[in-house]
Amino acid sequence: MQRLARTPIEPSQQNALAFLAHFTEIKQLLAKHLPPSTLKVFAEPVVKNDVVEWYSSLEGQPVKLTEKQQDEKLLSNIQNKLTSIQNLVSELKQQNAISPEKTALVQQLLTSATHNTKEIYVVNGEPVIVGWGLGKVVEPPSVIPPVAAAATVPFWRKHLWCLLLLPLLLLLLGFLLWWFLLKAKPEATPPVKEPVKQEVVKQPEPEKVPEPVKTPEPVKEPEPIKEVEPEKTVEKEKPVETVKAPEPEPKKEEKVVEPPKKPAPICTKSITPEKRPQMVMVFDNSTSMLLSLSESKASVDAFYERWDTVGVTEAELEYMRREPRRLTVAKSSASTIIDKIDKNIDIGLVSLTYCPSTNHGFYSPSKRGALKQKIRSMYPDTKSDNSGTALYDGLQKAASMVDGKNRDAFILLISDGEDSCNKDQNVCSLAKQLAKSKPKLKINVVDIGNTKAASCAASATGGKVFTAQSKQQVSNMINRAIQPMIEKEECK
Repeated sequence: MQRLARTPIEPSQQNALAFLAHFTEIKQLLAKHLPPSTLKVFAEPVVKNDVVEWYSSLEGQPVKLTEKQQDEKLLSNIQNKLTSIQNLVSELKQQNAISPEKTALVQQLLTSATHNTKEIYVVNGEPVIVGWGLGKVVEPPSVIPPVAAAATVPFWRKHLWCLLLLPLLLLLLGFLLWWFLLKAKPEATPPVKEPVKQEVVKQPEPEKVPEPVKTPEPVKEPEPIKEVEPEKTVEKEKPVETVKAPEPEPKKEEKVVEPPKKPAPICTKSITPEKRPQMVMVFDNSTSMLLSLSESKASVDAFYERWDTVGVTEAELEYMRREPRRLTVAKSSASTIIDKIDKNIDIGLVSLTYCPSTNHGFYSPSKRGALKQKIRSMYPDTKSDNSGTALYDGLQKAASMVDGKNRDAFILLISDGEDSCNKDQNVCSLAKQLAKSKPKLKINVVDIGNTKAASCAASATGGKVFTAQSKQQVSNMINRAIQPMIEKEECK
């Protein structure tokens, strides 16, 4: 438990201290029907002298939020938890399973979440209400109806615009009277005479003077005609013929000799039939695999602790087993990776449903469909007293099905918990013995829920651990765990 805040007690809050004393009683009542995460929305009050200290069981750095930092997602989370409590009270009242006094206490607790003294802290992503129960309910401010406000306005204010227009109307009326009655009549303007057109007098054209008669010039005697020598005919130069340069002969295309092609690579299977490893899948089919992947390890541990001490309700059990379940995701992922394993490898199957485990034998490549159907049909026996996780016995049977000395062997363990059948048998000691007696055996572990129960089996035999805490991680980790069994080709 860590302290989040301290609130001084005022004299007016003395009556609220009696209500805070009932919180443990209210919490015990609600814890029988609701998950712990719902109740952790209220900080636990501890009264010391004149101060109330507020505590929370959540781990992490607490951060106080202002009103601006309280987003819709956070407030919706708080409202969902308060609604769950309200619905539970309604169901208990219908079943007559709660007294009126306790009903009133729970209702008072829900009302206190809206007090004006509340503060909201966030611890590891979860909201926690501090200061509840010490104040009053915050009511929204009342709105004054507009009709009442209108009735208080004086009459002269409502008609103020009419009073302002009255002087303007009087001024306009006076102007019209002046225009029609007092303005002088306009003087008559004399008619405008048209201008007299003046006739244009044309001047007489001057008389034409006759041109003087030209006297003829004396005729010159003709000059004697000179003999004209015949012109020498000049031979025209023949045009110089332009000699065209011989066109170059087209070059013959030289054939490009391509380098010799490299021979195609010869590919062979990296796993020859006589060297193919053996494989056994150990599948956890116990009741713990029905739990939801959405629950953390701390939440699961707290659930089992309540189961062993005070018991749990059917509603809480159904909530913890909601989808996506560990078993549903593991079966789907295991069925998918079976098709990826080398087509020439027989796959053995051991299920951890009862104490001891069950050996289902080997499935040949032609019976892969039957193997997948077998895994899909698995479901824990929730009513049997003999059900459990026989982890030690399951690994021992799987190891006895393979060689591991002269031939590689591989065990894929898909589990979420420790050995619940015989806690005196140590899985780590068994893994060390197998590493000595079967040096070619490797165990890969897909750890669902991060329990680390079989991690030593992988480290002792040279295998790997793949931790998965979500639906996508389970699928990815199982795919990575079977990589050694996927058929590959080597090209030379």
